[in-house]
Amino acid sequence: MDFGHHFDRSVVDLNFFRDWEARREARAARPDGRPRFVTLSREFGCQGQEIAAELMTRLLDRSPSSWTLVTRDMLEQMAASADCPSRMVEQVAEDRWSFADWFADALVPGYLQSSSSKVFERLKRLILNLADTGNVVFLEGGAQVVTARLDPRKFHGLHFRLVAPHAWRVHQVAEYKKIARDEAQIVVQDKSHRRDQFIRDFTGVSPDDPHLYHVIYNNARLSPAAIVDGIVATMQAEGLLNPEA
Repeated sequence: MDFGHHFDRSVVDLNFFRDWEARREARAARPDGRPRFVTLSREFGCQGQEIAAELMTRLLDRSPSSWTLVTRDMLEQMAASADCPSRMVEQVAEDRWSFADWFADALVPGYLQSSSSKVFERLKRLILNLADTGNVVFLEGGAQVVTARLDPRKFHGLHFRLVAPHAWRVHQVAEYKKIARDEAQIVVQDKSHRRDQFIRDFTGVSPDDPHLYHVIYNNARLSPAAIVDGIVATMQAEGLLNPEA
């Protein structure tokens, strides 16, 4: 599976930051000035990357305005800085608070918060700024939870979720990584727990909550193409692909 023309895991192209002001000014002149965005989250092992890549291809064909794909890896790289190196961001995004982090955050002022909390706040601000820019598709990264309470009078977002039975996801991981089924099962269990727990720890919300989403797709029952058909149709019906989008 080649997704290179949509996103690169090692190099993040930040050129879309340069036109934030132009996009905001153009949006303000429209009848509906709300920024549009989509979140696509998944249970680990579902075909999120393949579906996101196909979605971006469809959006380029159908939408009069460009859309930007922002992946979990890209968010982690963009959130990294001198005092918050990329390895720390990656580790916090994968792991839970330690007891030391919890103790520090509970007892000290904000400016002395744990590194874990600082990383999450940086990721959160980044997601909200990107959502405010508009025409963004978020692939994972907890964006569905971070943006869930944005005022619908000011933002126009749609949230989609990919789910599948555990056995199907184990098979997908085993095939993709070329590993034994037993090893794939460990990978799925570990990754699922770490990523979901990260969101729960910092937001108090479970990514499994169906009320977060406009549509949930069973990846084991529907092909990636059929899922993308559904996402595009919903975006069209909800006005995210009209001439003002």
